[in-house]
Parts: sequence; structure tokens; C-alpha cells
Amino acid sequence: MTETIIIPPEFNGPRLSGNGGYVAGVLAGAFNRQLGRDDAVEITLRAPVPLDKAMQVVREGDVLLLRDADTLVCEARAGSVDHLVPPPPPRDWSEVMRRGEEGGSPEDTDFHWCVVCGRGRAVGDGLRVLGSAGPQKGQSLSCYVPHANHADASGRIRPEFVWGALDCPGAFAVQDPDDMRPALTGRMTAKVIEPPRVGERCAVVGWSLGGEGRKLYSGTALYTESGRLCAVGQQTWILLKA
Repeated sequence: MTETIIIPPEFNGPRLSGNGGYVAGVLAGAFNRQLGRDDAVEITLRAPVPLDKAMQVVREGDVLLLRDADTLVCEARAGSVDHLVPPPPPRDWSEVMRRGEEGGSPEDTDFHWCVVCGRGRAVGDGLRVLGSAGPQKGQSLSCYVPHANHADASGRIRPEFVWGALDCPGAFAVQDPDDMRPALTGRMTAKVIEPPRVGERCAVVGWSLGGEGRKLYSGTALYTESGRLCAVGQQTWILLKA
């Protein structure tokens, strides 16, 4: 049986296409189900993800393809995050919560309505993973308080939303404050270790892994306030041309 995936309009990144992290998490779930595994998955996004449209999931050997008719939207294959060494969890939670008050994508950007980092999204609607660059160069810190609207029956946040939470903080870590061209997720590899629970205060730390031309590389890690590591991810960002 052919599986289909529909990304509802509310799970956007840019206003007219799906959020890269959330979409990657949805396809990663399909990949692990179809291949009978539970591990890191690498997702490469090949085209803007259409909203509210049925897309076909096609398996070719050990690769899963997500297609919109003849357009290859993204592909999934086995990945690894074992090489990543995340920074330690933050100690100053007043600073984490301050980022939650002041961070995120502001009103004058296309990402103000992003389901992950948009400040325009209400509590329980967007994830409101709100953060900014720092405290050191090449780092970012974001606040995330998981909401019941994004949880499963056991009260843990569903994996696709964990993938989303790992996404945008990577851009905060690598973008040059003097070059704020929009950056879109080109590739993401992530592993969900233990999803956070509803209401469990969390921080996402991001760090730069370098860059090459218009490609920027970052890592992200999601921690609970107790210091439990929930998930780790790596992203490739594509800076749009001026």
C-alpha cells in the first residue's frame, strides 16, 4: 500500500511551505516504521514542501522518497549523530527563560509565523522554541516549554515535534548577524533519545560546525531542566541568494 503524507498549513516554516524540521521528523517516522528500526535518520530536502497536499512516500531499497507528483520533495536514509559532541546543558535557567521572553523570529521576518521559532504563534499553536545567538560566538540558546497539543497519549512530545524543536536553533547558532539572508534547512539528521514531557522546561543549545559558501552547518541538542539529553541533531542550512 502506498503511504501518503499531508503537511497541514499550520506546520509551516516560511509562510507557504512546511517547516524543515517538522517535515523531516514526519518522514523520519515513516522511514523507521517501514524499515523496522528506531535510530537516527538523515533527511535531505530537495524542494519546498507543499502544504495541505497529499504527497506519496516511495520506498527504493533502503531509501524513502517523498514525492509531489514528479517532484522529489525530500528523501530519507539511515544516518548517525554519534560523532556529535553537544555542549553541556545550561546552568543558568534564568538566562534560558529570558531567551523565551525575548528570542525567536521577530515580526519583520518571513519566519515570524514559523511553527517552531515564530513569535507570532500562540502558546499551544506553535512550539515557541524561542532563542537567539550566544552566549558565545557560534552558539545559540533557546527556551522550549512542551505543550499538550503536541504530545502523545502518554504525555510525551511526539517525535516530529522534537525534530522541529531541534531545527531553528541551529540557524540561530550559525547565521552571521551582519548577513541575515534567510537560511532554509537543506539536510537534517537527528535522533530522538527520550522525548520531553508536557510542561517540562527545556533548553535547546546550538553550535556551529562551520560553513562553505552558502552552506552552513550546525548541531543542536535538546535538554530538560534536570539535564537529561532528549535529542541530538545536525543541520545543513542553505543561505538564499540576495
